[in-house]
Amino acid sequence: MTLLGTRLGGGIVGVPSSAKNMGYVTIQVIQVFLVFISMFSKWMLMQTREITGISSLPGLGMHLYGNWSIYLVNSLIALAQFGFPIIFFIVFGDAASSLIIRINSDAHSFWTSKAFTHIILAIVMLYLVLKKEIHQLRYASVVLFFGIILFVFLLFIHFLTSDPDPEPKEDITDTKVDIKFFASLPTVIASYAFNSSYFTAFGTLKNKTKANGLTAGFSAIIVAFLVYLVTPLLAFGLYGANVESNLLINIGEENDALAIILEVMFLFIAIIHIPIIFFIGKEAVLIMFDEATRQSYSKHAIHKVGELNKEKKESAAVAPDQNQSEEVKHEGGGESSGHDMIVKEDKQQPEKPQKLEQSEKPQESEQPEIPQESEQPLQSETTKEAPPAIPVVINPKEYLNMKPIYYYVITIACYSLVVILSIVIKEVTVLFGIIGSTASCWVLIAAPGSFYILSIHKYNVKLTTCWMKISYCLGC
Repeated sequence: MTLLGTRLGGGIVGVPSSAKNMGYVTIQVIQVFLVFISMFSKWMLMQTREITGISSLPGLGMHLYGNWSIYLVNSLIALAQFGFPIIFFIVFGDAASSLIIRINSDAHSFWTSKAFTHIILAIVMLYLVLKKEIHQLRYASVVLFFGIILFVFLLFIHFLTSDPDPEPKEDITDTKVDIKFFASLPTVIASYAFNSSYFTAFGTLKNKTKANGLTAGFSAIIVAFLVYLVTPLLAFGLYGANVESNLLINIGEENDALAIILEVMFLFIAIIHIPIIFFIGKEAVLIMFDEATRQSYSKHAIHKVGELNKEKKESAAVAPDQNQSEEVKHEGGGESSGHDMIVKEDKQQPEKPQKLEQSEKPQESEQPEIPQESEQPLQSETTKEAPPAIPVVINPKEYLNMKPIYYYVITIACYSLVVILSIVIKEVTVLFGIIGSTASCWVLIAAPGSFYILSIHKYNVKLTTCWMKISYCLGC
């Protein structure tokens, strides 16, 4: 539900227009391809997490690319996440102005302007935007998911009861390859780019296992595909070839009661969307600021190396035959949003007692208990060499230790930028194009593939099965 809440609402208003520009049959073929890419990308992220023990895009970037990537990865996440609140501000403004005109057709242009509607919404949402923990918004994603499903259901009822005969009609079998085709493609890509918030959603699972993570990810993809399969057909049945870039513009031109209910419902959906999506983008900016001003992630990890070595030696002295694959606890505790930051490696391997060396490979008759979640890299069951250095995990919420004035100033500055851009930018397709052609391509394709390939080489994982070799080629 969290994953769907970050993308599904924007896709509902944008995908019908893309289907008109590209051709309905063509866009469904592209969607099938994106479903496979999206599912395989999540499998690669979960596999990389098992190899490295890292559960975040910034953490994987710093561990596999280098510390400099904290700025690259978080910049792309911020771009992907800030773009969608701008889209929802635009959608809210279009729907709100339409409702104001319905109430008073002689209303002054100021009351229906984006400046008025967007600023009012920004003030109302400020309290939720300033929240410091994602779990404080945990119920919003559930309400948002059911709100979107109800919206699609009511749109279907509207189609059945309106008995429309739109002109000109849309030919769903026609494929249109022109400049609009390529301009609309990023909209579809952005609608499947769940990966920027994937580890955030994964961090909210009670049992953080690979199977549960994949189940959640695959379920979100399938639901999104079904919604994007049905919504364009309903739009074409209602409005034909006159579908606008924002579906709510078409709905706002109707005068019946169900159309008004649909407008009000999507106003509600847009309002709930904004704080959830904005939180992840805000967190990315705060992490970059904290690292730039205090080196809180890179400098703090250097201190952790010594502590980790000391703890390992003490535990080895007390219980030399204890399995060393215990989970490294996150400093600071609490619920993580998924941004586990990995910045340094423990280059000094603790001394390994002789008894432990002999017990590294359990006998076939033994059935060792497998922990539900391993934050450690995979042991060398697929390689003959010793595993490389264990990465050091530090508090993913380290940025919360900055001065409160910095937190609130940066958050309000980012929020103000989102509101200003939503007033200046006229079309949601512009945002879909920017997000889809940059950040979404990275989080959906480039990041999972590169993380998976680099982790295999960094940890000397042997490609012993046919599937491992195929997945390596697909990752490349």
